[in-house]
Amino acid sequence: MKTAIAMKEMTMESRIDRHFGKCDSFLIFDGVTGKSEIIENPGKSLQGCKADIIVNMLVEKKVSRIISGDFGSNVQQLLNKHQIQMIIYPDNTLTVSEIIALLTNKIK
Repeated sequence: MKTAIAMKEMTMESRIDRHFGKCDSFLIFDGVTGKSEIIENPGKSLQGCKADIIVNMLVEKKVSRIISGDFGSNVQQLLNKHQIQMIIYPDNTLTVSEIIALLTNKIK
């Protein structure tokens, strides 16, 4: 299962972003292989709703769940259409690497 995490910065020590559509980048973590990649949010500099662009990119990457502080209604509809699970994590005190540790049960 691939998980995308909305990030404030393009680093593993980044905190989760509270805004899916406005985040700087996404970490895509593959739970099967343990590999991850950080990709820039293709819609971060665009005006207006960018749900289509971002969701299509995540669908192409075969993401099956997304962790973010919040999701707008347009994004929710698109993610539901593509059967992508949304996890709302409003507490942005954990870093992305700590979230990955929780996902893989490698809690320090």
